[in-house]
Amino acid sequence: MSNNKTNPNGSDPILCQKKPWDSNDNSVWLASTISLLRNVEKFKFPAKLEKGRQQQLIALASKELLSGNLLKDPKLHSVEQISPIHKQFLVEHFLSTLNFQQAHSGEAFILEESGLLLATLNIHDHIRLHLIDCKGELETSWSKLVEIETGLGKYVTYSFSPKYGFLTSDFNQCGTGLIISVFLQVPGLIHTDRLDDVLESVIDESLVVSGIQGNPTEIIGDVLVVQNNYTLGVSEENIISSLRSLTTKIMLEENSAKHKILHEGDPEIKDRVSRAFGILIHSYQIDAIEALNAIGLLKLGVELKWLTGLSVRDVNKLFFNCRRAHLLQQFDAEPKQEEIGHKRAEYIHKVLKDVHLTI
Repeated sequence: MSNNKTNPNGSDPILCQKKPWDSNDNSVWLASTISLLRNVEKFKFPAKLEKGRQQQLIALASKELLSGNLLKDPKLHSVEQISPIHKQFLVEHFLSTLNFQQAHSGEAFILEESGLLLATLNIHDHIRLHLIDCKGELETSWSKLVEIETGLGKYVTYSFSPKYGFLTSDFNQCGTGLIISVFLQVPGLIHTDRLDDVLESVIDESLVVSGIQGNPTEIIGDVLVVQNNYTLGVSEENIISSLRSLTTKIMLEENSAKHKILHEGDPEIKDRVSRAFGILIHSYQIDAIEALNAIGLLKLGVELKWLTGLSVRDVNKLFFNCRRAHLLQQFDAEPKQEEIGHKRAEYIHKVLKDVHLTI
């Protein structure tokens, strides 16, 4: 497999993953990710696992995940088989908090043909099932993961403690081993300075809010990430219920903020949207964070009918596809590092060529 070619029309099994956000026309709910962490009894945790045992674990877990009916057309990829750009692509595609660039020999990935599910083997935990959902169907996504986990559990014995629940490499993630993150794009709340007040009124200690890079004080692209704070001492149903309740409240407040902006015609916010549009269509080069921040405002303009020629679905696709690894997929040959900012600007110009500002 070549490390310097990214052919979007080729047969690369990683770079040609189906993109679940291509059909996402949700104005606030960008995506959610659900991760289920499991380890196998009688195997040391991955950090202490000998190489021979690593391969045994991969063979044991992948046998059922690949040959059974648990996944749809799954493919196994060892870390040695894939390039750095592939690893970055997986991080971006699955909105993962793990740094796959640090993955090494004895670790592997299993990808489902749908582009929705990733299973990592020996990366922090023996098995991590990771599902991305762009439809806001937490309960349905959770049910799918349970079906896979239960099916695999017929052939492997998970590490489990009557006191601490499912055991994980990080003690703070024991118990259910369930981590859910919901990505909400809330430019209305952010640009009317209402976000802090809303979060203070609805958040509790069972949930934590941050930006897409994990920093609670740096919000990029007007996107909040809401995640359960605990996996131990709470049930899976309670985790999902708490997230559903909070995210629903935030979405209602965001829609209210947008209605207020539209009704009052705030000139300062109109100016921010206009400037963001200008940056996106006139920049010769643009870095990812600047682009994502401008796209957040662009989306606000689309929803308030201040921009024509672009749909919410188009903006969601642009948001995900202008990130580095996904951007490189657009080209037959990987650009030089110093050319990426210009290529990103060119891609954005192409997407926005028929868009017009109406304010």
